Amino acid sequence: MSSRLAEALSLRYEPLALYYARQEPAEARSFRKKSGVKGGWGCAMFLLGQALGGQTVSFSQDTCRCPGAAAGLGLTEANYDNFPGGVEAFCYFLSSGNENREEGLAVARKLKEGGAGQEMLEDYLKGEGFKKNPDLAMDYMGHIPQLPPPKGPYVILEPLSRAWAQSPEVVIMLGDAVQISALTYQANFARKGLDNVLIPFCSGCQSIGVLPLFEQTRESPKAVLGLVDISSRLYLRKILGRDLLSFAMPRTLFQEMEANAGESFLARGAWRRLNG
Repeated sequence: MSSRLAEALSLRYEPLALYYARQEPAEARSFRKKSGVKGGWGCAMFLLGQALGGQTVSFSQDTCRCPGAAAGLGLTEANYDNFPGGVEAFCYFLSSGNENREEGLAVARKLKEGGAGQEMLEDYLKGEGFKKNPDLAMDYMGHIPQLPPPKGPYVILEPLSRAWAQSPEVVIMLGDAVQISALTYQANFARKGLDNVLIPFCSGCQSIGVLPLFEQTRESPKAVLGLVDISSRLYLRKILGRDLLSFAMPRTLFQEMEANAGESFLARGAWRRLNG
């Protein structure tokens, strides 16, 4: 599929499509294949980077070894029981750290014995500081939406030009400040109100997965601005630099925005002068 919207925006990267599949494409890359062992650990955003480079990438419950990735991509319900030390430890990890908890220190020792890196140990003990306290971290977890069972055991991410025939659930574009501005205006062009784009506090995988997937179930789905996750940006800094964010559109919203590309400001003088 050729996207009029992407052409009008002069995007650096081709849009990506996210969809469920019953079978894994033969050419798909995953952590299992990369590491040579089942479920090699890695942030899902590493594979997003490969998809931006033109690859087909695959995620499943077996290959999502970040505790939140399977839920973040809509494969399972949110469950942090598998995080080292459990849900309580995760809440401290996200906020003030586990160093003042006896249980946390014991888990940290096991992590170190198991070969965990220094950065992981420091974050586990000191905390990431993304929430002020564990109670607010727990509250955040309660706001992660629950989805219906997935349509297949795999989530596939690949360039839109190869994936449209698969009826993708979500279309993702990466843009700079000017391009994100245009996408925000285009998302509001044919809609009532002024809040048809969400900027949530969430992980990188949630911003392209469970949140736009949840929006797709709503009568008037909204776009999700993402990659505001500090950790994701750290992992992708060589690709993203400091200026790119993600803009995830549920399928129906993308189709609406695409259909209106020739009628809106994208075909008029102010945008042409700004984008020229």
